[in-house]
Amino acid sequence: MKYFRMTITDTLGFWDDYLSTYTFNPSNSKTFSSWYRVPDDWISDGEVNDERRETLFRYLYGKTWRMGNGDGSQYIVLESKIDLLTSAEVEQHPWSTTKESRYIVDEAGAVTRVEAAAF
Repeated sequence: MKYFRMTITDTLGFWDDYLSTYTFNPSNSKTFSSWYRVPDDWISDGEVNDERRETLFRYLYGKTWRMGNGDGSQYIVLESKIDLLTSAEVEQHPWSTTKESRYIVDEAGAVTRVEAAAF
């Protein structure tokens, strides 16, 4: 298993009929981090590929998040950064001292939120 911390900066966009797209203000964004334990094959050259990253976004924002919300809004991911943990860092359990969420991804790609003790 591999461990990483993903930091996401996002904002909420709103549909603009004139522009036919979602508009947003990047200065009105939030940044949050989460911890992940994933199968080894999720990591290639120190990165999570776009398809697997999308699996995490669907879990966090909802399965149809790219289609927008019922109120005309849509979450816009401005940036996502993966920090892969080394074996030495994993042994230190850095996720246990934070209030950040922890997720386990199984071999089938199912994501489950867990408490620190189960991580």
